[in-house]
Amino acid sequence: MRGQTRRGTFRAVALLLSSVVAAGSFPVTAFAAPPKAATKKAPAKPGKNDKNDDPKRAEARKNYADGETKFQSGDYEGAFAAYKAANDAVPAPQTLYKMAVCLDKLDKVNEAIAAYGAFLGGSPPSSMDAKVTEAQGRVAELKKKAPVVVKVKSDPPGASVSVDGTPQPGTAPLDVKLPPGPHKFQLTAPGYDPFVKDVTLEAGAADTTVDAMLLKSVPLPEPPPPVVEKPIEKAAPVVVEHRSNAAAFVVLGVAGAGAIVGGIFGVKALQGKSDFDNGEKNTDKADQVEKNALIADMALGAAITLGVTGTVLLITSGSSEEHAARSAPRSMFQIAPMISPQRAGAAATFRF
Repeated sequence: MRGQTRRGTFRAVALLLSSVVAAGSFPVTAFAAPPKAATKKAPAKPGKNDKNDDPKRAEARKNYADGETKFQSGDYEGAFAAYKAANDAVPAPQTLYKMAVCLDKLDKVNEAIAAYGAFLGGSPPSSMDAKVTEAQGRVAELKKKAPVVVKVKSDPPGASVSVDGTPQPGTAPLDVKLPPGPHKFQLTAPGYDPFVKDVTLEAGAADTTVDAMLLKSVPLPEPPPPVVEKPIEKAAPVVVEHRSNAAAFVVLGVAGAGAIVGGIFGVKALQGKSDFDNGEKNTDKADQVEKNALIADMALGAAITLGVTGTVLLITSGSSEEHAARSAPRSMFQIAPMISPQRAGAAATFRF
């Protein structure tokens, strides 16, 4: 009984030892835990400190940091060049966005629109949703002021082009980039009439074309030579001759005296004739009457003549124009006394 117990003990020990030896012959990995699924690491943003990155990522981080420094200092040209170098090494949405912002700051409208489009088309991560919204808004704003390409053509070709009064380099056909809004195009060529057209360019519109059909100029007749007018000579001022009335008054005074003398002798002649008719008929009386009558006739005739002459002198003694007196024929009025043994009187002559 005791022997069987010992044999059983030896068998158990031997079995145990054989199990240990068998277990030592299997590889250790057979007892290792099953591997976990490999997780995809998000690409590190340029600038993160990761010692395991390759040289391109290190170059991208360096250029990105350089771009950030220049962007903060306002050097957008330098910042864009640095961001572009970083993106060429390792493309990243953040770098594309920064490139677009630089172009926007530099007022390069079309380039900025293209850069924002590259950023939006690169499927940026959800962490950049705010920048996506901002980029979409900037694209809408920039399209409103994006230059419109205008293709200018002329028939015949080679016309000079001016837009809003500014000459453009080259001749038609050519392309002109202009901001949206109204513009005035003018095309000129020797021997042709100018072509003028007003064009309003819409924001975001497709290319616009201006076709100018130039018409040959019709030569205008030469104007006649100017007529040189000779200066009109001014007529010499009329010299007004002022005559004195003294002569007229003297003549009228003598006429008055003659009228008085004629009146006196006339009265005597009439009295002598009355006495002769009443019976005093003698030769002396008749001669005296005849003499008195003759003196009266002569005095009255002289008075009439001188009175008319004085009146004419008085009327014509005002101002007269010397030029008219020389050129125009004058009217003439003359009075001459007439005396004869039998009578006395005056003769008037009027010539015109």
